[in-house]
Amino acid sequence: MNFRDPFGRQAKRSEREYASLRQKLPGAGVTTRADAEQLIENVGKRGKYGLMIIIPLTLLLILLIPEGRIIFGAAGTMMGLWAYITSRKIQGHVQRYIQEELTTDSDCESAPPDDSATL
Repeated sequence: MNFRDPFGRQAKRSEREYASLRQKLPGAGVTTRADAEQLIENVGKRGKYGLMIIIPLTLLLILLIPEGRIIFGAAGTMMGLWAYITSRKIQGHVQRYIQEELTTDSDCESAPPDDSATL
């Protein structure tokens, strides 16, 4: 029994998210390990760019409208956390996809066979 997820709801949701992503990746052209690693890198960059927009925008709104600083601060924090957590989840799911679906055999199909196995 997991104290953070006693009924397994988060685990089930995470499994559904991964299954959905696993079905969509081949259709998006992610068929090799290099493609998947590039996707992980792109998702990380997008998350960073999102935070680079959210943080200054939140600070600007707080400075321009001091009466709403609590609301703007809370909203900016929530949006920043959402962007960070979402990008980390996607990166984790793609990493799992690499480990489970994109084995090293699929990347090395064109490589010549190893001669040491014929001994």
